[in-house]
Amino acid sequence: MEWKTPDFIKDLDAGDALLGVGSIAGLASSIMGANAAKSQAAAAAAAAEYNAVRAEMEGNAEERRRRRLGRRALSSQFVQMAGKSGVMAEEGGWLEALVQNAAEYEINSLNASIAGRNTARLNRMHGANAIRQGNQMAGASLLAGVGKQAGFAYELYSKGKTAKPAEESGE
Repeated sequence: MEWKTPDFIKDLDAGDALLGVGSIAGLASSIMGANAAKSQAAAAAAAAEYNAVRAEMEGNAEERRRRRLGRRALSSQFVQMAGKSGVMAEEGGWLEALVQNAAEYEINSLNASIAGRNTARLNRMHGANAIRQGNQMAGASLLAGVGKQAGFAYELYSKGKTAKPAEESGE
């Protein structure tokens, strides 16, 4: 079976072929730009997640450190106060101060953990935002490429193939 050249191909000249190649290259460029935007967004989201996990770990470690320091301080305070007043605990005296100090040490410990979780939450929000921006940039790249090619095709075919590309006509 012999292959026959379709009639529409016989009517094409080198300029038409170059226009087709240019259109395909423009669309390919748009697709590659969209993929790059998505890849960049994914990398930013991964970095944000890493930072979030690290912030949580650091917050938890700081909580444990503050609890350990609080226990040491309370132990030292107990020994000092118990040694001064004998081992008897008076109502409203040093024992109440010791309980109040313990509560403050615990609040400080919890605040460190909460700060780590808040930082992690913020980092995750940055990652989600990066994904949204990447999707928008990818869509914009594709839309720009398709729009450019559609505009050129409209200009070309509405004037009977006598139009020049925008770059050559000086527009």
